[in-house]
Amino acid sequence: MDFHPLVIHYPIAFLTTYAVFELLRFRKLLDLPYWFYMKATLVIVGELGALATVVAAYTSAGLAGESVLADMYKNFILITTVIFGVITLAYLKWPKMLEPVVIVPLSFIGLFFIVVAGGLFGATVYGTHFDPFLAPIFKLMKVY
Repeated sequence: MDFHPLVIHYPIAFLTTYAVFELLRFRKLLDLPYWFYMKATLVIVGELGALATVVAAYTSAGLAGESVLADMYKNFILITTVIFGVITLAYLKWPKMLEPVVIVPLSFIGLFFIVVAGGLFGATVYGTHFDPFLAPIFKLMKVY
């Protein structure tokens, strides 16, 4: 059985889904009795998996100091994990921090870091020219 998708891809999918759900601010959704618990479950389970992703990234022989691109990927996935870690702690310990003025920007920034980290990892496998949408960000970060 291949554990890679279970450990790497699913947690990132959970965090991405959580961030999108957090950005949907429709009253009809916000009033659903299970909406809070669904988002909390996504971010907590996603964060636990993201921690495993960070450990895998920093201990992987294939990514161990092999390039600037790999180092940037490691940094972006670590920042992503920290951002969603703060959100997870807010759900578990600091419910007052869950105000939209705080949680929406954090979710948006976290989503940005997920997208860029995914692009950076894809670039380590397929090269930096595989994704035309991330090309400007790659140029800005000087990974070309």
